[in-house]
Amino acid sequence: MTKNYTEEFVSINGISQYFLHLPRDSKNVLLMLHGGPGIPNSFAAYFHQPYLDFCNAVYYDQRGAGKTQQKNKTKPEDLSMDVLVEDLRQTVQYVKEKYETDRIFLAGHSAGSMLGTEYIIKYPNDVAGYIGYGQMVDSEAAEKSWFPHLKAAVLKSGKKSDIKKVNSVSTDFPDLPRDEYVKATVLLTGLEFKYSFKANEVTQIYRKSPIMTFKDAIQMVQMNTGGKISQKLLGDVIYGCDFRDVTEYQVPIYYILGRYDEWTPSTIVAEYFEAITAPKKGLYWIEDAGHMVDTDNPEAFFETVKEILTDS
Repeated sequence: MTKNYTEEFVSINGISQYFLHLPRDSKNVLLMLHGGPGIPNSFAAYFHQPYLDFCNAVYYDQRGAGKTQQKNKTKPEDLSMDVLVEDLRQTVQYVKEKYETDRIFLAGHSAGSMLGTEYIIKYPNDVAGYIGYGQMVDSEAAEKSWFPHLKAAVLKSGKKSDIKKVNSVSTDFPDLPRDEYVKATVLLTGLEFKYSFKANEVTQIYRKSPIMTFKDAIQMVQMNTGGKISQKLLGDVIYGCDFRDVTEYQVPIYYILGRYDEWTPSTIVAEYFEAITAPKKGLYWIEDAGHMVDTDNPEAFFETVKEILTDS
């Protein structure tokens, strides 16, 4: 990444949170909410940069993740969805002041889509729009859909160690007590990163990030292998997530779906989209993309984002 970005730590809700800015001559700001939970997409900013010439983009490592966690050493008991929502509220206010604009668009990916959706439900007048990709609607329905696909892919691979892992997960997944669910999800998430659409490409993109340090890499491994922070986030953020009863939004809603996303199945999101009402709404399909839509097909993804911001 050429050095046309800035990094900083900002006091947000009592801790120093890490921000990476890609500034442009625009009043529109795309505020990126990473997934995981706990896997920062600030490491992919360099990969996004060539396609982001139409708006400002702001990445921040959420509490418990990335460079924010390295700075603060947040304890698991200090993490909850309510805390993450308040962090985001203060982040939105900070970004509005920094860029002198109210044109803030949340872009929530995967677990970040849960955070973004919770936010616009609670603070419907605070942002100009919401863009969800790898959108989570109903975690139980999603997991019941992708678990068989993942298991089939692992069995087909013939890799004995991975087959042993996937066979160790109860066929009742995800209908398990919270602790068992978290343990199974950690194991399956590791396999999903390995067997999902374009998994190798995504891994290499993160590894090549110019801002990723050795400590960052170690922490990401810990998040993927079930550290205490990861377990707390999985139990509090993903377990039991279900937005199906929320059908009226006061904020423009846009979903960008990867054609081959089995992790948060696009078919579930498309069905939910038909049930919701919003001041404006749009559904967009990205070909040659799975769950990691923004890295699988960045050109098509950001062209879609540009279209959304232009029309909003």
